[in-house]
Amino acid sequence: MNVSSEEFAETTGPSHRIGPRGVAALALFAANAGMLFLFFALDLTLFELVVVYWFEALWVGLFSGLKLMTASLFGDPYENRWVDVSPGSSFLISLFAIVKSGGAFLFILIITGTALVVAQEALTGVDGNEFVRAQAPLLLKCSLLFLVGHGLSFIINFLFLGEFRRARALTLLWLPFKRSLALFVTIAATLTAIQTWPGVLTYTTFSALLIVIKLAWDYFLHTRERRSFSTAGIEQQSGHL
Repeated sequence: MNVSSEEFAETTGPSHRIGPRGVAALALFAANAGMLFLFFALDLTLFELVVVYWFEALWVGLFSGLKLMTASLFGDPYENRWVDVSPGSSFLISLFAIVKSGGAFLFILIITGTALVVAQEALTGVDGNEFVRAQAPLLLKCSLLFLVGHGLSFIINFLFLGEFRRARALTLLWLPFKRSLALFVTIAATLTAIQTWPGVLTYTTFSALLIVIKLAWDYFLHTRERRSFSTAGIEQQSGHL
């Protein structure tokens, strides 16, 4: 992790070659494209699709915690003009912050997961517990596409290209909530659409459109996240303090 991010930044400028950041972005596209393929190949329902997105929120939270711990050990996420925080103290502060914010994040996951299962049972008549027992293992496996996508972004952008050097604790703590907000909104919007127009449960076009919209939103958040870890992004954040 002593590789200079500036050296690799030179390779990601205007070029016919795909640089490291391009590979990470392609992984994001591949994960969503793979989800579209699995949706049709496995004949998934709209409910099963949004459950996969619910599982993705777990991976977002996992890698957000890994990013903060990595930055604490090898970067300086608590850098400020008043206090110099040692790596050991930074690690302990981050551990405490992860436990505290993780509780709130898990609470949101539980609430949305419960709402999803209850709505599924109410709208389809299939017992919620039976649905979880029968479909959760398959849907968890489908969500591994996003685990790989987020993992590649973590390895390439955060570690290989040195984003951990410029990452700030507050940004990393808010990261899982920001990235998962789109997933929770997707779940809420889908449930609202199903309740308003029950026929969408049988429309594959609606599910495909949902995947495309989610991909576009993912890419928007991905580019914003890269910008927030850039030097310019850090300077802009500091200017608002």
